[in-house]
Amino acid sequence: MSTAARVSSRVHQLPEQSFVRVRDLEVRIGATRHAIEVALSRLAATETLHSVGRGLYWKGSCTREGMEPPPPLQLGIELGGVGSGPAELSAVRFLGLTSQVPVAVHVAVPGRARAAMPGITFHARPYSRVLHALRPAEVAVLEVLRMWPSGIESDWSALRRRVIALIKQDVVRVPIVTAALRDERTPNARRHWQRLSERFTTSR
Repeated sequence: MSTAARVSSRVHQLPEQSFVRVRDLEVRIGATRHAIEVALSRLAATETLHSVGRGLYWKGSCTREGMEPPPPLQLGIELGGVGSGPAELSAVRFLGLTSQVPVAVHVAVPGRARAAMPGITFHARPYSRVLHALRPAEVAVLEVLRMWPSGIESDWSALRRRVIALIKQDVVRVPIVTAALRDERTPNARRHWQRLSERFTTSR
């Protein structure tokens, strides 16, 4: 089977709302990067995929107007890589603590911040977030703790209930967040997490 056929087969197996990375296909298919890039470019030309960045494609839902682009927050987190997640008002909204809709999506990325792109602003955060492999929800919690209570509509009890729910769902891992906070430069975030932690044992 040719590289083009193997790439096409792999892409068609993926569900809608999926990102496709050239480097991932290199591992799965074992073909050269150039051959994979050519195959993906051809799929993009037929609107099977949508190119959203260097070596990155999106398989979205198809409508009469064409393929729907990825949600800005989802795209920002994908571009940011491991340890990335919503920041500022986007983090507050991600946790369901505000009804406000940010004009631009804000994404916290480990290490150096990427240049802003239409609708997405990136913010630099400790590189150790990569080492801890923080999930988007865990990043959102850290970001809200960093800014609490500024710009947040909900009260402390609402934040506590939301975090406890995420812990019970195993979306937020207490040991991982605790370890990541040691590298944060905002003492308030550590203090707020400690305050939340006092209720975890009795609420689980």
